[in-house]
Amino acid sequence: MFFLRLTCSPDRAEWLSAELWDAGTAGIQEIDQGGEITLLSGFETNGSRESLLQRFARYRPEWEHDDATDWIAHTKDAWPPRRVGNRLFLTPPWHDGETPPGCIRIVHNPGLACGTGEHPCTQLALEALEKYMLAGRTVADIGTGSGILAIAALRLGATTSVGLDTDEAALAAARENFALNGLPALLAAGSAEAVRAKTADVTVANISGTVLLAIAEDLLRITKPKGTLILTGFPEWELSALQGIFCSSSVSAMNEWRCIVANL
Repeated sequence: MFFLRLTCSPDRAEWLSAELWDAGTAGIQEIDQGGEITLLSGFETNGSRESLLQRFARYRPEWEHDDATDWIAHTKDAWPPRRVGNRLFLTPPWHDGETPPGCIRIVHNPGLACGTGEHPCTQLALEALEKYMLAGRTVADIGTGSGILAIAALRLGATTSVGLDTDEAALAAARENFALNGLPALLAAGSAEAVRAKTADVTVANISGTVLLAIAEDLLRITKPKGTLILTGFPEWELSALQGIFCSSSVSAMNEWRCIVANL
């Protein structure tokens, strides 16, 4: 096992952990150094060394080899259940505790690729979905990744929730997460261009700002008149470009990340 050692301030630890999960870490150990936080994240191969060192260059990265650490145990310790928004309760499959009263349980395997639910943008999208009455509505999740947003939409009352992704690994991860929740997986290979016009009451996309701009016409095309767009995956400095295309009714924020909700 190889591991990446990063150092950050306490207020950046949660965000940085989310970035490491999205980068494919097998587990994270957090060490409080008294004023600074050290994050040790394990990786199964040496192949991602250069890209990770470059991606996290500002956090004094060190790359080491370690055969002694039990990264499976660290993964479980680093992924406790968490509440998102007012009603959503995200939990790993190994947690068998009770769901808090009034909450909706969503089981999600953080060991899978394509997103873990930790990233601020995922949480912003989940909170936005929770705010809208989804009962009887059709939801399209573009760039579904691990499928967590499509699953949450069904748990929140959507009649139909379809997830689309161009990555086969993402679709495999989404299928497993749907199975963990006892839900049939309605998934398709492709992006918004594969969806017929005026299909979705709610379209959600947690993708980079560059991709959102590239598929903007399709996102608008597939969303029904008087429908809702929930768009995230981009930092504050890309917000104005997206607002120039999507007339947002609200913008939410977590750290530097933003989420647009646009009512058509």
